[in-house]
Amino acid sequence: MTHKSLQLKFAIILLGFIAFVTQVILLREFLTFFNGNELIIGIILATWMLLTGLGAYLGRFLKSYKKQNETILILLGSLAFIPILTVLELHFLSRIFFTPGIMLGLTDAFYYTLLVLSPFCIISGMLFTLFAKTESINNNQNKIGSIYALESIGSMAGGLILNIVLIWFLSTFQSLYVVMILVVAITAVLSIKNKSFLISGILVFIFMLFNFLYLTNNLDKSIRELSYPNQIIQHIDETPYGILVVTNQAGQVNFYENNVLMATSGDVALREESVHFAMIQHDNPQNVLVLSGIITGAIPEILKYPVKKIDYIDVNPGVIRLAKKYLDVKSSEVLNLIENDPIRYLKKASTLYDVVLINLPKPSTIQFNRFYTVEFFSLLKKRLTSNAVVCISMPSSSNYLNDEARKLLSVLAATLKTEFKNILILPGVEDFILASDYSLNGNITQVLEQKMIQNEYVNSFYFHDDLLQERSANLMSQLDSKVSINRDFNPVGYQSSIKLWLSYFKISYWIPALLIILFTGFFYFRASALNKSVFAAGFAGTSIELLLLLVFQVLYGYVYFAAGVFFMIFMGGLAIGSLHWQRVIKQASSRLPAYLLAIILGFTITLPLVFKLFRMVDFPEIAIVIIFVLLVLIISLLSGAIFSISTHLGKKEISIIASDAYGLDLLGSAAGALLLSVYLVPILGFELSLVGTAFVCLLSLLFIYKDHPKKR
Repeated sequence: MTHKSLQLKFAIILLGFIAFVTQVILLREFLTFFNGNELIIGIILATWMLLTGLGAYLGRFLKSYKKQNETILILLGSLAFIPILTVLELHFLSRIFFTPGIMLGLTDAFYYTLLVLSPFCIISGMLFTLFAKTESINNNQNKIGSIYALESIGSMAGGLILNIVLIWFLSTFQSLYVVMILVVAITAVLSIKNKSFLISGILVFIFMLFNFLYLTNNLDKSIRELSYPNQIIQHIDETPYGILVVTNQAGQVNFYENNVLMATSGDVALREESVHFAMIQHDNPQNVLVLSGIITGAIPEILKYPVKKIDYIDVNPGVIRLAKKYLDVKSSEVLNLIENDPIRYLKKASTLYDVVLINLPKPSTIQFNRFYTVEFFSLLKKRLTSNAVVCISMPSSSNYLNDEARKLLSVLAATLKTEFKNILILPGVEDFILASDYSLNGNITQVLEQKMIQNEYVNSFYFHDDLLQERSANLMSQLDSKVSINRDFNPVGYQSSIKLWLSYFKISYWIPALLIILFTGFFYFRASALNKSVFAAGFAGTSIELLLLLVFQVLYGYVYFAAGVFFMIFMGGLAIGSLHWQRVIKQASSRLPAYLLAIILGFTITLPLVFKLFRMVDFPEIAIVIIFVLLVLIISLLSGAIFSISTHLGKKEISIIASDAYGLDLLGSAAGALLLSVYLVPILGFELSLVGTAFVCLLSLLFIYKDHPKKR
């Protein structure tokens, strides 16, 4: 291996590192503007992959090999500064295009991400093609698979550092500042070794300018202030689960997560309704379980009752820190503050609860849908006393339900009905759904007076029980009793939430799916048979990895670090499969990708049986972790091998082979993630959702067999 080749490999790994860290940080920033469901996340990632594929295509037109190294160093060095500029652009341009507080939809997300992400993604895609061409010329052989593997290793390293250090301890600009220093230092050294002293000098000069900008300004606070006009920011906490911001506006304290208002100090109605509607249903509540929502001020309201124990569960430690600082909430003999996933907590809890207040986010993502399924309510009921009361809430319907809102509310009520005899919906600031095996009472203020509990809003002066019960009866009369039950492996509640969200923008649920199929289909059918196998491998790899992560969360509970571990294993498998396939398969043939796709097809068909086994057998937690790690590793090894073999067999110019294969790999990954999470899982459930993956693999198999018939 030559010294120059060693330097190039290091630069390729650096590209993978920058791309992954920047992608995660920018995705988190984008979610402060757009609703964070799988559809929006999928569109942002799909746009990222589309633009990167475009960059890979454009990279084939950079022909001059004599200045290839200088071009690489200039483009790589620019990636040190573009992420910081992108975050600034993202926030400053938002003031021009969007009004603060307005809900943004699909078209807004697509066009805005297309505009903001173009510089970084196009340059990173161009670099992949340039690296592939340069490394192949240096070694006088096709090295596209090696470039793919090295980039995957860089992404794996980025995932490791991001998940262990950056996302836990540093803010957005602190993380990007660390990345900038790393990229400038490495690129400057590579430039000096390449005798490109002008490039290294310019890099250092630009770095000094950015260094001055960073050290003389609180950039994190400055960009947040743009989203909160006429408010004073008092606190910012960038957690792995979301960006928490506390503002003050004319004496009122406001609490936000990803720019969405969680609570205000003056929202007495929500604070009291969310507690007292449920608490008065029990004659003598002793043990109370609260799942999320401490920031609304619920704890002082619960303490108006003679409770002996309050267990508060929240997966985000940042929310608990806010409650301690601004609401003076602290652990005590009565109150236990617990940082954990609710499902993981309930599986091990021994306390029996009289009242459960569920203030978790609505089932607008598959992750949060877990808390509104029959499996969750069945687990919860095992931790309840015989006359316990459970309360969940949905956005207020204001006495009228459109078709999508009716479907969602009906699904939740029907799912609760599978475990509880009585259901009562009380409309207030939100629609509060009460469930119990004991009789439920709509005379809220009457019972409060009997218990001599004093409230500011929920009392007989402001509240009329007759009107509340009339509105409740009207709401419940609109429910559909024939809806499907929401289950872990068949998340119809999530599908209903997506449809409700899309209804705000007058967009059909099926329009995005049609656009995805038409767009990807156009490039898929124009591709060669070998590149069709690359598309299929990207589609299968990403969709199966995502499905395994979703099923893992259902079985094991949500663990933030698990997502990072899954990704690192996946990228490691891509690297191993791409680099070392020749140790297993001595000689590549034109039909070899078809054989590997057949294995993926078999793997895809087998997975539903594995999921059924997990539903039937209660495996130890360590066994679940090991099995899922092995499953992720298997699909990543196969995907990496198919990419490397297909590019190895290519007959065109290196830059054309690299750009076509890389672009189709990214396109397949984007299509797989979007179609699986937004359509296939909600409609078909986990066990049948891979039908799309199986179809793409089978179709690609047929094309390969047609174009490369077996020699006799």
